Amino acid sequence: MILVPKNWGKFQHYKDRCPPWIKLHRDILNDRTFANLPIASKALAPLLWLLASESKDGSFDAAIEELAFRLHIASKDIESGLKPLIDKGFFVDASTMLAPCYQVAIPETERETEREKITLARPDDISEELWKDFKKLREKKKAPVTELVLTKIRSEAKNAGITLSQAMEEMCVRGWTAFKADWVKSKNKPSSDFDEMLRRAK
Repeated sequence: MILVPKNWGKFQHYKDRCPPWIKLHRDILNDRTFANLPIASKALAPLLWLLASESKDGSFDAAIEELAFRLHIASKDIESGLKPLIDKGFFVDASTMLAPCYQVAIPETERETEREKITLARPDDISEELWKDFKKLREKKKAPVTELVLTKIRSEAKNAGITLSQAMEEMCVRGWTAFKADWVKSKNKPSSDFDEMLRRAK
């Protein structure tokens, strides 16, 4: 599942960059809906906003396992804190976000049917076998395969100095829903002789 903070484009107006900090508006103190959220949700929200700041459009991978890994929080705590934030509209599912004109013109059931018909074409630089494994992984994690997802993975792979194919292979082997250049860069800088041995074995 790919989430986006509500009104992110309105309150975090940055153009073509991913800032190392976010704007946290003081109005949140007077938001009764936010105030009535469970403590776990209020503690989780700022961390999710920081994850959103890593992308230009505010979207981020919200698979429970992925969030637990990125935020170093137990999966059960992620689940209990995330659901109220989604239920109360503080975060929305990016995969279901459509332009207003389509929302008015097309009934919900028809939109769902149309989305099911859309099949993303396999990139030319990805083998058929790897593409199948990648889609199976995303399906298992309940994360859609979209143009946005591929663009982000390709961009991070480029930053890491590897190909899209190599990034996808790493994701499939490690069961990663997302891919970040820093994860690979860290792996390529072993902190011990044992880590170096493992790296060479691969």
